[in-house]
Amino acid sequence: MFRQKQPLLTEELCPPVVRGAASLAEALSNGAAMEDMLASLSGPFADAQAILAAAYDTSVLAFLSNRPAIGLALQRDVLVSSRLFRHATGPQVSLSPKLRVLAFAAPGDLQMNMPIEFMTYHLDVRLDVLFVAPPQELPDVLPEHDVAICLISDSDVDALAWLATQLARWPRPVLNHPALVAGGGVEKLTRDGIARLFADSPDILAPATVARSKLEIAAHLDRIGVISELVPGADWPLLLRPFGSHAGRLLERLEGPGELAVYITSLSDEHFHLAQFVDYRSRDGLFRKLRVALIGGVPFLCHMAVSEHWMLHYANAGMAESAAKRDDEARAMAEFETGFGHRHRAAFAELHRKLSLDYVVIDCAEAPDGRLLLFEVEMAAIVHMLDPAEPFGYKQPQMRRIFDAFDRLLERNGRLIAA
Repeated sequence: MFRQKQPLLTEELCPPVVRGAASLAEALSNGAAMEDMLASLSGPFADAQAILAAAYDTSVLAFLSNRPAIGLALQRDVLVSSRLFRHATGPQVSLSPKLRVLAFAAPGDLQMNMPIEFMTYHLDVRLDVLFVAPPQELPDVLPEHDVAICLISDSDVDALAWLATQLARWPRPVLNHPALVAGGGVEKLTRDGIARLFADSPDILAPATVARSKLEIAAHLDRIGVISELVPGADWPLLLRPFGSHAGRLLERLEGPGELAVYITSLSDEHFHLAQFVDYRSRDGLFRKLRVALIGGVPFLCHMAVSEHWMLHYANAGMAESAAKRDDEARAMAEFETGFGHRHRAAFAELHRKLSLDYVVIDCAEAPDGRLLLFEVEMAAIVHMLDPAEPFGYKQPQMRRIFDAFDRLLERNGRLIAA
């Protein structure tokens, strides 16, 4: 049901001010030692607000250091005392930001929500983040804001559906409204949902993908038509990964039923995504995978990883070690509007039209037949400016363009209330 009582919006509310993931990740990337950062969060504290902020940031450091169990435990304790936090801005941002943003997030690790702070940290924006915990009501008093945004990714369907009812008559514009996601959009953002959504597209290749349980897979292993029965329209080789797997974790390319049997019996996971493998090598034999942000429907290249291996992510591509790969990426950024972005303009327009989201991130490549090859569509992918100026000097101007585009999206929608 709709939320009948609208919250009181006030400038008088002062939530705990946290450093947040962007600031902490930047310090780590600049060489700060984890021990020193933890020590800086150990006190002394001026008041209870400072204690909460330090505990929050400690949980973020746990996530950043790949200790999710500790991070989740700390986060649970913090959220008992406060669900609202204000993120500190970068050192070059004014003390009186031009735009006030209220973001709705779900409890969980850093992959649970859109990491908006990696962009707003560099913008003249005040960011307040409220963690929602259905069925617990939203607070009666919230910070005044010009625009709100839903950060919750498709991994928390129940929270999205509940939040959609709470924001049905929200007094401020809402970006990535949860109703767009909960009302069928979650299905669109799953790997198999994306495959169905773009199955007949003339401009997009979304490889045949299905969700199957371990029992379903095992029941087909001794059948001649195992592939056509499990993944209609697919053939060997096949890609297999557990539900919720990202960044190549436990992703395998399987060449036949024997390898499939070994794979599913080696894991405790009960549900998997199976997908047709597409050989997306370029003519020079290298694989190129792009991360593109669709901001208000306009595509921006965030990075391009280049590798000799098909399982490609920016972190494992060896970009820092290869001047040739960096030159390739720099050219792709400089020529994106007339090159890759231009060639696939119809595909990006179709993505925006069918997804209906103000902001979404796409991992993609160019298919052998010239279409846009979709790997993943998600809200929680990170878009950042953490790469060092040396040797990645070409990236900072590109990321500034992306952040400025996101800033314009916020400002454009923030003006709607005044109109």
